[in-house]
Amino acid sequence: MENRIFFEGLYGNDRIEFTKGLIYVYPFGVIGRENNNSVKTHAHNNQFQIFIILEGETQLLYGKQVYHIQAPAFITVPKNTDHGFEHLTPLKGWIISLSDNMLEHMVRREAEVIEAIELFQVTKVVVGEYSEEIFSTMLRCIAEFQSDQPGRLLMLEHLVGQFIVQLRRLPRDLQQRIFIANNASIIYYRRFTQLIRQSITYKKTIEEYASDLKITSGHLSRICNTIAFKSPKEIIMDYYITQAQLLFVNGEKTIAEVSYDLGFDDPSYFSRVFKRKIGLTPNEFRKKIGS
Repeated sequence: MENRIFFEGLYGNDRIEFTKGLIYVYPFGVIGRENNNSVKTHAHNNQFQIFIILEGETQLLYGKQVYHIQAPAFITVPKNTDHGFEHLTPLKGWIISLSDNMLEHMVRREAEVIEAIELFQVTKVVVGEYSEEIFSTMLRCIAEFQSDQPGRLLMLEHLVGQFIVQLRRLPRDLQQRIFIANNASIIYYRRFTQLIRQSITYKKTIEEYASDLKITSGHLSRICNTIAFKSPKEIIMDYYITQAQLLFVNGEKTIAEVSYDLGFDDPSYFSRVFKRKIGLTPNEFRKKIGS
């Protein structure tokens, strides 16, 4: 694990500004051009990515394997998944980055859809096939991201939900699966995040979570560090800060009320944690979203 490279932002960056805490879109190929068309193998511990290739050719790198990809196509990459690129021609396309915490919040009532964000795959876009329908939804999502139309945030959430469901429904014979995460550590990790969502306060201890999972707290820590490059405590705090963002976006509660709703006894402490995680104070975040 020590030799792996990971970023919380796009390649080379440790910060990403998700719109509504959910989505960020960036042109595909720009980062490659800035790095002599070579993007070293790396991973992201906080986002599910979709690489959309409209024009050009590239090579996807995974371990010792190389996958040649020609437009039009799209690649889905789960969080914590090593991937890199060697671009063979100039590329035209997009990178859609989606917050893993927000995605889990969106699909929490549709557990079988989670498989869509755990699948590392390449899909060739073929006219008249289901892949073209998904591709169209993704392009509509990108256009909405770039727009300033009324209801933009609501439409973005709708379109993201739509293509995530479409990915889950994509027929197996149209996919080139590289892998789907389904080992024991992934299962424990997903169950841990489900327990976090079911909890009513961030104060529940790591030992209590481990007991619920029937494993030791040390085992849980090793799983979280392996899967997410984070401690269990950091993962819990990330979830509650995401919930705070949702409350600020969707409601009119004060900062203190949000703090108490999430189980923080001290609004000042909550504000410090929020700024450390988001890079903005709660007041700055609310002003930015127009709340």
